[in-house]
Amino acid sequence: MDELKKVTVQILNAFTENDKGGNPAGVVLNADALSHENKLEIAKKVGLSETAFVSSSNTADFKLDFYTPTKQIAHCGHATIATFSYLKQMGLLKGKTSSKETIDGNRRIEIQGDLAFMEQLAPSYVDPSKEENEILKSLGLTKADLLPNAPIKVVNTGNSFLLIPVKNA
Repeated sequence: MDELKKVTVQILNAFTENDKGGNPAGVVLNADALSHENKLEIAKKVGLSETAFVSSSNTADFKLDFYTPTKQIAHCGHATIATFSYLKQMGLLKGKTSSKETIDGNRRIEIQGDLAFMEQLAPSYVDPSKEENEILKSLGLTKADLLPNAPIKVVNTGNSFLLIPVKNA
């Protein structure tokens, strides 16, 4: 990245209550001139689980690219909420609804007071039962630790997550 170019990264916490807690994300506005390599380098330096890069869009109000310190990902919920809450605070939203373009399509955003809500893809499910023993072993669990009638699933609404329903100890 050009050493003379200065990039401002806002570190914002989504899902806070009374300005406490939350899930941090980096947010970079005006990212149109940043290359994929620039964004990856910035996300690595920021060091949070995800950093959102906001650019102009021809198909939505804003284009958001999401990066972890190691790769680009399709979607990030908490970084979306943090970004649109910040855009509202900065006076950059035109109304109570907005939209984002991502590499997996456009999504609606709704603003209600200080809260931001985002549309997600309908979930898709994968049955990892063939790998169940490996999954449990890797976590130090046994089948006895699982909730009955609640199978392990891989769920995807933009990124895949492994859901393992365990009993409350």
